[in-house]
Amino acid sequence: MSINKTIAPSLVKAYRNAHYFVHHGQEVYLLKVGEVNHALSTLMQSYGASSAAFLTAYNPYSQMRSEAENHAAHEKLLAELAQAGIETIDGLGTDPHDDWDAEPSVLALGLSRSHAEQLADEYGQNAFLWITNANALVNLKLRYPVSDPTPDELTTWLAQLDDQLRAPATALSAHERNWLMTANEKEQRHWLLPSAWDWNTPWPQARPDGCAISIGTELDRMFKLTSNGLEKFYP
Repeated sequence: MSINKTIAPSLVKAYRNAHYFVHHGQEVYLLKVGEVNHALSTLMQSYGASSAAFLTAYNPYSQMRSEAENHAAHEKLLAELAQAGIETIDGLGTDPHDDWDAEPSVLALGLSRSHAEQLADEYGQNAFLWITNANALVNLKLRYPVSDPTPDELTTWLAQLDDQLRAPATALSAHERNWLMTANEKEQRHWLLPSAWDWNTPWPQARPDGCAISIGTELDRMFKLTSNGLEKFYP
């Protein structure tokens, strides 16, 4: 992995908002970053797989290639997985807003994370989806750090924020700001307006950088509720 390469916040946001489909027989499974997919969990169990990676060889580094180049690269990826004895299921990565063309992909069952990382790097991919638990929580794994936005991108982002959010956004460190720009608008409001946090409403499962043990996450909300008397009930 090159340490000099970075990924624009807007591109990470697009990866997070994308819809990833797995086609298995007559069934179609929709995967979304940060969400559990119980149907996928059942499918993985039927194959005896405790992990899976959703990969593509299309458009390396999110730079458009010709259909012929993309198809050849994807066939090479499939052949490499088959040679390694990895069971695969066809997939498709799509943009719900149709701003970019759908990308044929593959769900590789039983793949190790290190193998998935190696393939993502080999085929020039900025990221891949990683699923590694019994409930099939879909994780986005970036292969490069998030970059600083351009001046125009930063100006545009700040301008679209509500007045009450602009000042706290401006006060963020560059690292926090870059990650926040990858989140959706609802999560951005949550992180920029802690005074509005409601203990009766679920919070994000993790911070935009993926940390689940931090102030403002769902785990933090549960700790707060527990400290105020919430107890488990046992029959």
